[in-house]
Amino acid sequence: MAKETTTIYIDGSAISVLVARGRKARKWASMPLEPGLVKDGVILNEDAVASKVKELWQTQKIGAGRVIAGISGINCLYRLLTLPELPKEILPEAVKREAGRVLGVPLEQLYLSWQTLPPPRGETLIYLAASPRNSVDALISTLHKAGLNPYLMDLKPLALARTITEPRAIVIDLQPTSFDIVIMAEGIPHVIRSLPLAQEAPSEKKMPLITEELNRAITFYNSSHKDKPIKAAAPLLVCGELAEQQDAWKSLTGKQERPVQILPSPLEMIENFPASQYMTNIGLALKMLTLEKTAISLVDFNALPETYRPKPHPISKVLFIPVIIAGIALVALGVSFNITTAAHTAALRSELAGINQMVASKRMQAQEITKLREQVSSVEATAATFTTTLDDFKNGRDKINGDLGEINNCLSGTVDLGSVTHKGNTITVTGLAQDNDAVFSYARDLRASKRFALVVITSMDKEGNFTLQLTK
Repeated sequence: MAKETTTIYIDGSAISVLVARGRKARKWASMPLEPGLVKDGVILNEDAVASKVKELWQTQKIGAGRVIAGISGINCLYRLLTLPELPKEILPEAVKREAGRVLGVPLEQLYLSWQTLPPPRGETLIYLAASPRNSVDALISTLHKAGLNPYLMDLKPLALARTITEPRAIVIDLQPTSFDIVIMAEGIPHVIRSLPLAQEAPSEKKMPLITEELNRAITFYNSSHKDKPIKAAAPLLVCGELAEQQDAWKSLTGKQERPVQILPSPLEMIENFPASQYMTNIGLALKMLTLEKTAISLVDFNALPETYRPKPHPISKVLFIPVIIAGIALVALGVSFNITTAAHTAALRSELAGINQMVASKRMQAQEITKLREQVSSVEATAATFTTTLDDFKNGRDKINGDLGEINNCLSGTVDLGSVTHKGNTITVTGLAQDNDAVFSYARDLRASKRFALVVITSMDKEGNFTLQLTK
């Protein structure tokens, strides 16, 4: 029989809890929170929220203290990293260094979670997620004050992705104080947007912002995946408040007529269970599901930082009592044996001592040889890896220098560059232009250079600030 799993998710409007056994919801409940206790995914008043959690546990008679916790996706970062093939022992350090390079936020402010994905041959593909330390620390502290023990944690958008059974789909979850958009393709949540909302804002004011972010997310994904874009046939799956606002679905699809439907629950249908309101909790519960999974998400790691994970008991403590008992038994047996074999003890000890000395000598020699072989193999593997990486860096440097040269060659006296960010086949250029015509002219010159497959003006304001996205 499957064990019960208890999940908890706290956002700016409510505390949501779900107790599930296998694929069946056993108990669910939520408790509203007053404005100001939680803001933008961060618990500001730990004592007040912990008191609410205790009250919810008591009124619903939830006995479990071990919980799977969800953290808001607001201010979280996600990246797909491609590294050369590396030995497992140096992979964590390589991921950390690459994260420091690509995230643009000091790592001291973040908790990193990552896992390897099925990679192309000769490479290591990493899915990286970074959570703000202040959000995670406040959540864990609040749960501890409420008497709960979180042993697994996940980011809300990744929990939502785990509920999807479509190979390519878009999910939108709308809550009173936030919304999340996830673009899922081939088992990987490629694009994620999590933004806060004013709780008192009416729905008609929320929808334009959601629609704008949805279009922006689709455009970003398609510009990076021209060979396999998200087409109009890919369904738009909604949950949360949108599940009850079908009149607002039309504004999400626009002219594309994309099919919209409520995100189906992967749990068994139970009368009166509002699955759309608990989809984050459902995704959290699926992390421990022992039955056959139907979710297609390849991303499934424990986002709970190492510092908060339970420490395993030392093996010495586990074996202490059995060892004592065994020792007593051996002593008693030894005394009996010595009484009956006293005449042979001296000769046997002398012979055994010589054998032990020879065995110890041979064993030490074998261990030294094994260590030397391991060290040589490790050094050779590391040297080969660094040689390959250096060659890749040299090739990449030549390509980047060529791109920067073309970006500068197309400049005119009416355009000043602000920054150039190079990431894979995508280059982001910001700057200041004399007027909009100067930006259009600069973009046309870049297209005419034929060095870039696509040149898109992603933003431009009246002051002349602009952003271009160039794709190789």
